Amino acid sequence: MKYKQEASGCKCDPKYCKPDCENDKECKTKIQYIIDNAAYNLDIDKVKHNSGLRFIAKICLNNLWGHFEHITKIVFNEKYKDISTMILDENIVLTEYKEKEEYSKPNPSVNVYIALFTTAHARLKLYELLDILQERVLYMDTDSCIYNDDGSEACKKSRKYDGSKLGDLTDEIVSKTQC
Repeated sequence: MKYKQEASGCKCDPKYCKPDCENDKECKTKIQYIIDNAAYNLDIDKVKHNSGLRFIAKICLNNLWGHFEHITKIVFNEKYKDISTMILDENIVLTEYKEKEEYSKPNPSVNVYIALFTTAHARLKLYELLDILQERVLYMDTDSCIYNDDGSEACKKSRKYDGSKLGDLTDEIVSKTQC
């Protein structure tokens, strides 16, 4: 809320202010009112119109406030069963539930077996590459590997995995310049 208020600004210019804002003194009075009555500290020096920041702050607020509704959508929804909630701390509530059988529909575009095979195959390829590169590997994930290309035979050998076919590795670093 603080960021939205600050990014809303209060310049005495019709482009930035509401019609009821007549002068700079009135703007400062409104800002001081917000400071005195809000649960957050408004930084008077940051109260400047910034439509981009205001837009982002507003989206964040809408997203945050929308999450408070989610628990009621679960608790009072007839398609869920075995609902339990546990307060973990003053900011977090854990909600567990199961969907009733009659409401669950399989997604026709999902195939767990293809996903399992694809991931397993990718990891096997990655393990082969890791076996070749050894300690040159700086970072790796399911579908990526960042390594120090020191020009060694191992690095040259790893290039056999490069290509443009499905399952081949792609060098995604644009610049070949070394630091």
